[in-house]
Amino acid sequence: MESQRDNLNISAAEKKIEEYVERIKNGESRDSIFQGLPPSFTSALEKRLSEISQENKDNEMDTIPSKYAFDGIDSETLDFIWTIPEYIDEDKTRKIKEWKARCVAALKKQEEKHNKITERKVEDNKKIKEIRSLLGIEEFAKDAETQGETIDAPSSNKDVEFLNIEERKKLSGWSASYELAKIAKYQGVDLSKISREDYVDFAIKNHLAIDDDQLRLAPWQRMGTSVNEIVLENRKIKARIKPESEKEFARFSYLMKEKAGEENRFISENIRVRQGTQKSDSWLFFGINNGAAEVGQETYKSYFSLKDLNTLTPERFIDFMKSLRDSGYNGDIKIFQDMSEQGVRLNDQVVMHGASEEDARLALAVAEKFFGIDIEHKSVGKDEVVDGKNMSYSQILAKKIRNSINPPNK
Repeated sequence: MESQRDNLNISAAEKKIEEYVERIKNGESRDSIFQGLPPSFTSALEKRLSEISQENKDNEMDTIPSKYAFDGIDSETLDFIWTIPEYIDEDKTRKIKEWKARCVAALKKQEEKHNKITERKVEDNKKIKEIRSLLGIEEFAKDAETQGETIDAPSSNKDVEFLNIEERKKLSGWSASYELAKIAKYQGVDLSKISREDYVDFAIKNHLAIDDDQLRLAPWQRMGTSVNEIVLENRKIKARIKPESEKEFARFSYLMKEKAGEENRFISENIRVRQGTQKSDSWLFFGINNGAAEVGQETYKSYFSLKDLNTLTPERFIDFMKSLRDSGYNGDIKIFQDMSEQGVRLNDQVVMHGASEEDARLALAVAEKFFGIDIEHKSVGKDEVVDGKNMSYSQILAKKIRNSINPPNK
């Protein structure tokens, strides 16, 4: 009897806590509700509010960020356009990558369910056609199909229409890049052939606020006028990677991650694998000669991409690092871990973080001489601390675009 009464009391207390939680959620003053409550009840209510707060955070981390939440977006598209930089805070990088993985997996699950429904519909239609044929109404079925084709036929091509300046200013990120690509094609400008800095200037000139996602990605994606167009092109470029090149580089990545956990991390004289390589699932980090200085107010870097990644063998990359060492370069260098998934998407496939501006420029000069005509794009930039935040060069350029198109209120 006593146990039953205790259960009733617990149930009543829980109901009261849920009632108070709802009142707080609906805007009632937290202080007024807490006033006069016994400490044990206050503690239980605080605990419940904390649990709800964590639940909301967890749910939020399973939601696709608004900048990528296009209508009808599929898992392959989301995986492609959601690029994640390697933050100084390794835990932040890991959490965002786990967030992305959950969102992509959830979309795949929805797609599999949709595909099963579609397969059933196809099978049902097949049976319906067979029944129609047996009943002698095959012609009617053909007429219905013909009508469907007429309805679904694509409309005739129309002249390209552009948004006015004020409409352009409201766009950002991918939607801005698609509009910019339309303008470039109309003007006969190949955005894939110009430097990152010229791409920034073209965006400002046309009042379209592309962001650091577009600036980090490979230049070929700049000419895409829709997400589907970019994803299809990515498939084509990815298919150019030879299986043997992929396997060779995957083996190199594995060995370097193993080396990063060893006491002796040198792979050649004055060339060592950085320990951060072991925890990273995006980049391989190396220190050359004296290496780069610790992260400070600014970091000079240079980078380049190649026309054909099949030419970037592990042996050639190691030989390049030896050339950097022999030139007197002091700094770090990083390269992607995955050739076909990561390498083909990047604008900065190889990045050299110099101990000084002179080192960063020296590294690029060595790269130009070493790789010659195989280089497709190259640049020199600088990471800085802006308003107390560490910002990459692409983030700084993106901020320049935003402020030029929509100046902040002073």
